[in-house]
Amino acid sequence: MPEPVKTESFDFEKVSLDDARKVLDDSVKPAYNRAVPSVDWEKRREPHAAEMLRTATLQWILKLPPGVQPRHLQVRYPRIANKLAASWDNVVVCESFLESLLTDKRGGRKGFPLAVAQEIASLRDHYFRLHHKNLTPWDHVEGGR
Repeated sequence: MPEPVKTESFDFEKVSLDDARKVLDDSVKPAYNRAVPSVDWEKRREPHAAEMLRTATLQWILKLPPGVQPRHLQVRYPRIANKLAASWDNVVVCESFLESLLTDKRGGRKGFPLAVAQEIASLRDHYFRLHHKNLTPWDHVEGGR
């Protein structure tokens, strides 16, 4: 017959639920605060010289359907419009860039003004339809289940 396992006893202090909660709340910090130090991206970002909209970018915009043409994006963020126009013929690069514009992977980013974000989303949907048998990104997600 196996011998019984001896367990050590321990002392505990009887406390109220409120006191225990306070101790835990004070000692436990969210993992993201401990693991990732706060970074001020505005200070780390290198200033870019004001970039003008390129002729090739204007030509690209004019070839797009009127409802998809990025009017606010070209005015507020010409550098991004230029990059989109330059990558438009490379499906992998362009889809990745469009997705990166709409997804915050660093955490805490302000994002684009609503009108610009809507234009980028429209461009992404239009681009997806062009290169994926007229499906939307949502059709692709639902079909993959």
